[in-house]
Amino acid sequence: TRLAAVTEVRALLPVVTISAAVTDGAWRDRSGKTVATSSLHRDIDVDGHPAAELVPWTVEIAELTGYPKKAVAAAAALRELGLVQLGDETVVVAATAAGISLSGTRFEPTVPLDAEMPAAEGVRLVLANLADTIDGNWRGTIDDVDPEFLHDLRVAVRRTRSVLRQCKRSLPSTVVEWASERFGWLAGETGRARDLDVYLIEWDTYTSPLGLTVVDALHPVRRLLGRHRAEAATRLTATLRSSEAMALLGEWRSWLRHPVAGDDLGDRADERLGWLVAARLQRVHDDLVRDGRAIGPETPGSEVHELRKDAKKLRYLIECFGSLLPSSARAPFVKQLKKLQDNLGEHQDAEVHVAELRVMAHDLHDTGASPDTMTAIGQLAEQLDQRRLAARAAFAEEFDAFDSTSTRRSLAAVVEALDG
Repeated sequence: TRLAAVTEVRALLPVVTISAAVTDGAWRDRSGKTVATSSLHRDIDVDGHPAAELVPWTVEIAELTGYPKKAVAAAAALRELGLVQLGDETVVVAATAAGISLSGTRFEPTVPLDAEMPAAEGVRLVLANLADTIDGNWRGTIDDVDPEFLHDLRVAVRRTRSVLRQCKRSLPSTVVEWASERFGWLAGETGRARDLDVYLIEWDTYTSPLGLTVVDALHPVRRLLGRHRAEAATRLTATLRSSEAMALLGEWRSWLRHPVAGDDLGDRADERLGWLVAARLQRVHDDLVRDGRAIGPETPGSEVHELRKDAKKLRYLIECFGSLLPSSARAPFVKQLKKLQDNLGEHQDAEVHVAELRVMAHDLHDTGASPDTMTAIGQLAEQLDQRRLAARAAFAEEFDAFDSTSTRRSLAAVVEALDG
């Protein structure tokens, strides 16, 4: 239960296997009470390879509650014998000695950038970093390890497309045209599986207010949703393994590795990177505010979805060029932007999931689902539509909080810092 709170939907994967012969010891006082314990580790083996040359053996001293001084005294006694005190437990020491990192892999959307560097150089560094993220999540998506591999892959693809569009005048037009089309294709291929992942992740949140009887009646829906998701994952895996996808990655990597000086760069290629990012941030923000002010109670859902795309463009710029931005101004701006995005995302998810539910309702009706299940589907559809309506009702307040003087001041501070 404690791990679930930390990992959420992420899978726990084995990193290294370490074995050893362990002898436990105890230090007891005159009354026989244990005041400290020790573990002697011998014959240490890391992933099937003896680590004796690097770590012959270790002794771990455990401090017991109420007797901290005893553990300190035990460690001091071992040091007096000439033993070297290590900075970590045996598992970490053995893995480190064998050259195995236990820190895991974390992909950040930005890299160290200099506002004074040429725009073409900075944009290329950002795109190369996003390519690393795509590569790093490719295998986990194919193997369907957990939903976050697909999520991170999809976000990296969409960030790539956004950077290409927003910074197209600093890059070769032929590269922008080709890469935008190809990554657009890849983004489209990932959409169905991701939508169904979100549906499954949110299933308990969606259904728990309906009561246990209704949830039981919805089991056929949940099973069908799982089958749809498995089918979408199978199609996505075939896409990611295809020669078309492999060619995209190979050609993209090839262009990123080579200097761009010989290419037909855009007319903004030699501009300061800081100037380019500042100009794009201001423009995308202004577009978002203009479009958001036009949203009213009767505005079609498709236009609300377009506004969500506007918000993502702005968020992607901030994330991908984050190392250029002063955190003191960036943090409050992103906080308000994220609240707006959460509102728009909840509206979109509910709309998509109601549509998916209608399709499943037809399928289940045609295959003879029980009256209880069909009634429960109607109740779930109503529950989802209420979530959509609630998000729509809250939009005006969330947008006003974003379209505020304080938020504009934060953006102005960011732009000013980039303009130099």
